Amino acid sequence: MNLLQRIVTTGCSNVKATSLQEVEDTQRIIRFVNTLCLTCAAMSLSLSLCCHYLIGNQIIVWPAFAEAAAFVTIICVNWVGRHTLASILLIIVSNVTIQYYSAVMGRVTEFHLLFIFLIGLSLLLFQRPFLRRLAIGITIGCFMAGEINMYFGFYPPAINFATVFPVEFVIRWATIPSILILDMMVFAFYIKNAHRQRNREMTQVQKMLETVRLQNSDLEELTAKLARATDAKTVFVRETSHEIRTPLNAIFGISQLLQLKVAQDRSLAPIRLLADHLYAASFNTREIINNVLEFSRIEAGKADTAQNSSLDIREWLDNVVNIHQYIAGVKMVRIRYNISEEVPEFLFLDKMLLTKMLNNLLSNAIKFTASESNVSIHIFPKGERLNITVADQGEGISEERQATIFDAFVSERNIFLEGTGLGLHITRHLAEAMGGTIDVKSQIGIGTTFTVCLPLEGAAGLPGKDLKDWPERMMNLNAASILIIEDDKMSQMVLSRFLCSLGSRVTLASDGVEGMLLGRASKPDIIILDAHIPGMSGKDTLTHIREDDVLKNVPVIIASGDAFNEASEEMINAGANEYLVKPIEFKALHATLTKYIE
Repeated sequence: MNLLQRIVTTGCSNVKATSLQEVEDTQRIIRFVNTLCLTCAAMSLSLSLCCHYLIGNQIIVWPAFAEAAAFVTIICVNWVGRHTLASILLIIVSNVTIQYYSAVMGRVTEFHLLFIFLIGLSLLLFQRPFLRRLAIGITIGCFMAGEINMYFGFYPPAINFATVFPVEFVIRWATIPSILILDMMVFAFYIKNAHRQRNREMTQVQKMLETVRLQNSDLEELTAKLARATDAKTVFVRETSHEIRTPLNAIFGISQLLQLKVAQDRSLAPIRLLADHLYAASFNTREIINNVLEFSRIEAGKADTAQNSSLDIREWLDNVVNIHQYIAGVKMVRIRYNISEEVPEFLFLDKMLLTKMLNNLLSNAIKFTASESNVSIHIFPKGERLNITVADQGEGISEERQATIFDAFVSERNIFLEGTGLGLHITRHLAEAMGGTIDVKSQIGIGTTFTVCLPLEGAAGLPGKDLKDWPERMMNLNAASILIIEDDKMSQMVLSRFLCSLGSRVTLASDGVEGMLLGRASKPDIIILDAHIPGMSGKDTLTHIREDDVLKNVPVIIASGDAFNEASEEMINAGANEYLVKPIEFKALHATLTKYIE
């Protein structure tokens, strides 16, 4: 048994391949070839000796020994490492010996049944298409030659078995089982090979699934880390923004107070330009902070969604342009704007998103237009869309830059102001959030025009609002009592001076407890409350105000450095009437106060 195993495994030890799987497949074929060679040699010798015993003719004996020697030679070829040659020789020797026996013994045997055996053997032994075609071609050629000889008798059978009935019967039933055994060996090898291949594929699939699972686990861990990093960055940006906005609110407020003083006192005319520059710089800083916050929200997947409501488009545009005209005045730039008569008086739009979008476009146009030039705004309908164009008279943008102008952190340098490169990127997101688009057209040396295209939908007017009386009512704050709850002394000073200049009576409190006490004592017409104050928080103070019998009906305006929507929604839900983000624009504050003070 040990000798038989050595013969069967002859040549397996010197297999060379690039992978373990390839080595195993080659060794399996070598063992199969050696096993077939031993089996065929044994069958050939047994058949020849049987025929010689029955008929006493040596015409089969010597060829049988030659065939057995050929099969042994094939095993030796495997031993020297020529495995492909051994497989080809097996196909050739098998075909030649089958056709020889078929020619010599005639139709007594059923050697043509071995055709299936040789075709299957060709497919199993060779993986390369060329070798498969060669082996199958040899098999088909040999069998066609045998059939032609059988029909035309070029080489008649050398033995006539018909004269002796038992001899023909014995030989026929000795060869058929041998043929079936060979066919079954091929089938068995094919089944094992298919089963092995299926197991190998299942193993590979399981490994792939395990790899995917591990990768998914790694991705989930990475996603969690990224989420934590994003949250940490958002918290950092949020807190940093709040810390920056408090001193910026003082600077922005002082610049506005200076502008008011200059307008009221002609003797201060020499500092008018300085006041305007201070206002422009603080305004630009505020816009940069707003854009950084908006960009962080977009990255975190928390971008604003459109909340459309009725908007007086003409009044809205007047207010936005008036705010930016201060900035434009520093460069002696004039903002020209017009709204087509075909545009309805009220439109169904999101005022907040629309304001952010126009602020970015106007800031960009003022920044890059030439000094002593014009920035133009035109609003007009086009079919069922509303077009808003903002054009400057700057140097223009090259075609290469236009392709990336809406990407994040893409910015042109400018001697007047320099931004973060986020404004246009955010503007595109805002336009898309409102169901619209934005594009740019520019000519070098002439200027640039940005066009925002939004859905056009008219809306009913705002109930209870007299537009003609609105500017006059904004000036009527005489004798109004206002309580300011703010811990920052500079912010207290700036707000109180502005409100006192309007004729209001101002009471100051540094924390929530003091604010509650002074509120009950002074019974103010309105309360301005900082969201972040020491001790009792702004939200807790607001809750106490809404639960207090004396103060529960007093309008409360939140003034906070936290520009995130979550913060404003939290305070509005807690009972605040308005939410203003620092640094506060005095015109916006004035308009808000006018809404609630009769």
